[in-house]
Amino acid sequence: MTSGARTTPAAGLEEATLVVRSQDGDVEAFEELLRRYDRPLLRLCTRMLRDPGEAEDVVQDTFLTVWRRLSTLESIDQFRTWLYRTASNRCLDIIRRRERRPAQATDPDSLGSVESGGPSLEDSAETGAAVRHLEQVLGTLPAEQRMAWLLHEVEGETYATIAAMMGTTDGSVRGRLHRARTAIVRGMEGWA
Repeated sequence: MTSGARTTPAAGLEEATLVVRSQDGDVEAFEELLRRYDRPLLRLCTRMLRDPGEAEDVVQDTFLTVWRRLSTLESIDQFRTWLYRTASNRCLDIIRRRERRPAQATDPDSLGSVESGGPSLEDSAETGAAVRHLEQVLGTLPAEQRMAWLLHEVEGETYATIAAMMGTTDGSVRGRLHRARTAIVRGMEGWA
């Protein structure tokens, strides 16, 4: 066992079992679900919102909402989709509110560090600059396109899963991804 790692009886359980136990009020089971999804949700929300503090708030609010409404989940195997949809909707709401008020500058360096596999400092600097430029290009995309792109390209989600998470159709997801990719290619010209 590694230092700082905490093993609980719930840690080895299947997700469906954890969801059922959580629906019955088992806090330990819900905490295990939180441990499994906290980092991926935070990563997604940070990339969507470009504000780590706001992303943390969304993740906490999402888990509180899910805990309170867990009894309304009709299909246990849809927990993950429901969780991501709840977080995605909160991110989209925040982005829409931002669009209605004057933009605030965001520091792209606060979005996280770039892990470089390159051996030289020059390679690391170039990779870091390209990633920062990509973050800027992503920031210009409409919220739904950015969400679809992040879920597919970064999180590895399928079109069907993204459609369920975003409350839309596979065709709509495909269209959003196509438009996002086209905009990213245009925005990244010169970095290839």
